[in-house]
Amino acid sequence: MKDLTPFRDLLLEADPKATKFKGAGGDSYTVWTPYSPDKTMSDNEQEDFTWHIQVDRFTKIDNDPIAEEIYSKLTEAGIPFKYDFDFEEDTGYIHHIYDCLY
Repeated sequence: MKDLTPFRDLLLEADPKATKFKGAGGDSYTVWTPYSPDKTMSDNEQEDFTWHIQVDRFTKIDNDPIAEEIYSKLTEAGIPFKYDFDFEEDTGYIHHIYDCLY
């Protein structure tokens, strides 16, 4: 399996309080969740292994600098991702979603 430590370290550069699986709560927090591992096979041998990782940034700050930093770090590292955001009416959070392939 692919080591997720480099991905975690990159995310911690953007948000030192980022957590895996369960958010820390508060006014703003970042949580990352690996899911759906994929392996590529060629001639009955594993050629590559890729994780889908969803990074969620919950914040009540418009133009949140950490959300922008996560976007920048992923882009600079060449990690492919799909970005989306939503406003959660019931909690008041702006939800930034980075669906990554690593």
